[in-house]
Amino acid sequence: MSSGSTMRKVSARNVAAHKLRLALTVLAVVLGTAFISGAFMFTASLQNTFQEAVSTQYDGVDAVVTADTQKGSTTINPEMQQELRDNPKVAALNVSASTNVVLGNDKGEAIQTGSASSRLTPWYGGDDAVTGDKHVVEGKTPKGADEVVVNKKAATNLGLSVGQKLTVVDPKERHERTISGIYEIKGVDKGDVLLAMDEQAYVDEYTINGNLPGVTIRAAEGTSSDELVEALQEKYPTYEISTGQALAEKISEELSKALSFVKYFLVAFGLIALLVGSFIIANTFAMIVAQRTREFALLRALGASRSQITRSVMLEAIIVGIIGSAVGVLAGMGLVKVIHLVMEHKEYLEPGASLGLTPQSVLVPMALGLVVTLFSAWLPARRAGVIEPVEAMRQSEQTAAGSLKGRTIAGTVVLLIGVACAALAVVQKEWETDPRSILVGVATVAVIFGFFLAGPAFSLPIVPTIGRILGLPFGAVGKLAATNSYRNPRRTAATAFALTLGVALVAAFSVLGASMKASMADLVDDSLRADYVLSGTSSGEFPLPTEAAEKVKDVEGVANTTELYYAPVYVANMGSTSAEADGKGFSIIVDGDLSNYAEVPLIDGRMPDADHPGFLASEKLAKEMDWKVGEKYPLTSALVREPTHEVELLGTYEASASLFGKLVISKNAVSDVVNENILAINSVGVNAKSDTDKEKLRQDLEETTKSYLVVQVKDAKQILDESTQIVTKLLGILYGLLALAVIIAVLGIVNTLTLNVIERRQEIGMLRAVGTHRKQIRRMITLEAVQIAIFGALMGVVIGVSLGWAFLRVLSGQGLDSFAIDYQTIIWMLIGSGVVGAIAAIWPAHRAAKTPPLDAIAD
Repeated sequence: MSSGSTMRKVSARNVAAHKLRLALTVLAVVLGTAFISGAFMFTASLQNTFQEAVSTQYDGVDAVVTADTQKGSTTINPEMQQELRDNPKVAALNVSASTNVVLGNDKGEAIQTGSASSRLTPWYGGDDAVTGDKHVVEGKTPKGADEVVVNKKAATNLGLSVGQKLTVVDPKERHERTISGIYEIKGVDKGDVLLAMDEQAYVDEYTINGNLPGVTIRAAEGTSSDELVEALQEKYPTYEISTGQALAEKISEELSKALSFVKYFLVAFGLIALLVGSFIIANTFAMIVAQRTREFALLRALGASRSQITRSVMLEAIIVGIIGSAVGVLAGMGLVKVIHLVMEHKEYLEPGASLGLTPQSVLVPMALGLVVTLFSAWLPARRAGVIEPVEAMRQSEQTAAGSLKGRTIAGTVVLLIGVACAALAVVQKEWETDPRSILVGVATVAVIFGFFLAGPAFSLPIVPTIGRILGLPFGAVGKLAATNSYRNPRRTAATAFALTLGVALVAAFSVLGASMKASMADLVDDSLRADYVLSGTSSGEFPLPTEAAEKVKDVEGVANTTELYYAPVYVANMGSTSAEADGKGFSIIVDGDLSNYAEVPLIDGRMPDADHPGFLASEKLAKEMDWKVGEKYPLTSALVREPTHEVELLGTYEASASLFGKLVISKNAVSDVVNENILAINSVGVNAKSDTDKEKLRQDLEETTKSYLVVQVKDAKQILDESTQIVTKLLGILYGLLALAVIIAVLGIVNTLTLNVIERRQEIGMLRAVGTHRKQIRRMITLEAVQIAIFGALMGVVIGVSLGWAFLRVLSGQGLDSFAIDYQTIIWMLIGSGVVGAIAAIWPAHRAAKTPPLDAIAD
């Protein structure tokens, strides 16, 4: 048989003749590639949507002028604003500013806006507007500080009307304002509440002495955007000045970078799914090769060479890879469309958004799916090629352990290397966190690969034991099921491994989540001293109104209060800033006795107070910046880059045992650097007098702050519950994404059992011939599946919990000092795995039960 075309025909006809086998193998490829393709399309779709929104925002803007602290400018003062308005090249100038607000009705009850945001901006309409064709369709334009207009879509959604009184709460105080009109805006209106008020009233209320961060400009007729920008750059060299189009492109580029994280995050889970799928594909092809030994023997006897047999199996893999990847791309499109429909229903997305279909979203998943399939099929294809005609004509199933010696030794060595790496990472506490984390990562790869090699040997004592326990109520059928799993440990381990991998990931994340919750509980219990903490919205998007914080001090029963602010203030040192070292743009500012709010684990020095302004730093940050307790360092702000004031480092503390991060500055130390109006209150700690009923105090605090709509009064338990809910939601997302890998693992069990039933046709036929009922056959196959699934889950739990523990020990210096196991999740995983095995066995068991006894024996 010399013709390659003949072998290609054989491969193609073989694939076409076994449609069920093809479908089961293709499905493993489809799910992984669908997720990857969907990730590329979804992020491209979001990117297109955001770019359209940014483009609309700057449509018609010829120039954007903003202060640039690097060049020496901090704000655009009223004199400069007037100069710009008087410039003959300028047709219109708009203030670039907005303020987040919360709305209430005339009864002081919050108006629920759902997922929509609420913002207040200056009003510009008609020729006064630089961008956005806005015009009032009902009522009139706003005048003075007591009137606002609202966009039509928000008015319709919330039932707002002209003349209605609104409570408008901003970060400083609450106001009563009247809706004077409703307006429509050309372009994208996603349902956000867009209030607007008279420009001068806005500037007076929400700026410091009329100073602005930026303005947008429309050029006069006959002046191009580039000419205007060039002229303004020459006159105002210390400001950042660019065209609207250039700024839109810059923002779009930054959005693309931000969205790339979402894409990589989703792609990572797609790759996990493909990794799990690769073991299923390899197992499937190995079984197919084992079942087709006679066929390959006949082809070899007819003259087919080893390489031709190998290539024929690889050709089948190519067909599977191409079909699976193509269907995966189509499935990815469907997945994105479903997400779009949900987002449109929630008004996160405008109807008709593009699917984000790009060459990348098609070619990358196609290539990955094909490569993974070929790689997975390579060893089975090689095994098919080395089958000798005479040996292949003898039917003998692989048995337990003789051929497992080499692979078991290799697997054990790799496993021990992984364990050694994890142990080294745990014990070397003087090393930095990064190299220790990398070592745990190496250990993870080694342990998983080592278990893959040694898995068949582990299955020999464990699976039959599980089988005997499960089979006790089922008598002879239970014993037979346990024996069947023992007969082919390679197949048993390969079937279970995909589930092991998925469960190991879930177990590791469950340990991480449980430990994070335990660490939070320990930190709150040990550190928080305030009886109640008052804050703004739980999302953190809206601060506590300053006016509300002042009123709380006068509530009966309040002994003291401590206010925490966030502000763009840094402690500078040799050109660097503490904010850069901390990785954050804001520092914590404290007004009051910090020790009344929470325990501060001082290592050296003293606490700041009214007579001793200064700052505290974590011991680690102080070492990084070479700060010494008692020394003074320049204080600066993002608004004023040059250091303007010196403050003393009063003390250092242990950050991992503190609620305050890496840097805390007393409010009386920053008053010379920033205007108090830019300080946003993050929270207020309230302590009760010794003879005060704390529950009554809570009610009084809630009643006092009720009219500010956003104020939440929380005790330690509520703070902890709120913090752990964030972890729970994050874990929910991770579990949902990891469910894809578990689904593929289930398909692997279905796939293997189905092929197993085909391979054991004679055996099952003989059982039927000697009197075994169909129900008993179904029960036997189901028990085999359940014990394999439980074995895979048990191994996954052991691997996941162990590696999770090692990783947490490495992170113990970062605030994760507690170790906890989520036993509930692990128990449910084990029970669920058994159920998964039973469900996976439904189709193969049904197929096995239908085997005709005499026909099977004759075959």
